[in-house]
Amino acid sequence: MSGCVSYKFKVFHFQELDWLLYFPCEGNKGKYCGYTVVLKERKKDNADNSVKLGDIVERRELEEHYPHTVGFFKGSGEEAVDCNPQYMELRIITNIDEFWLFLNALNL
Repeated sequence: MSGCVSYKFKVFHFQELDWLLYFPCEGNKGKYCGYTVVLKERKKDNADNSVKLGDIVERRELEEHYPHTVGFFKGSGEEAVDCNPQYMELRIITNIDEFWLFLNALNL
């Protein structure tokens, strides 16, 4: 992933779960499940977690609560808990395959 100028991450906001999923602009290659991302669960006071994307998409909270409204924006990683991001794109996904298609459409 390249082309980041004034931002560090490509961010996906899973609105119903209030998760921010940060993809670094550089460093990830290969299959999406192996990508290292940062997960910020804004409904919890957990610290940001660096995890594999494959581990996130297998989480029960995600799998059992489709559809998800997912907004895409570019971020710094410093977004406040109460930030209201300006989405560049917004999609409703009803299964994991639609999320993979969303990532493909944005050339991640």
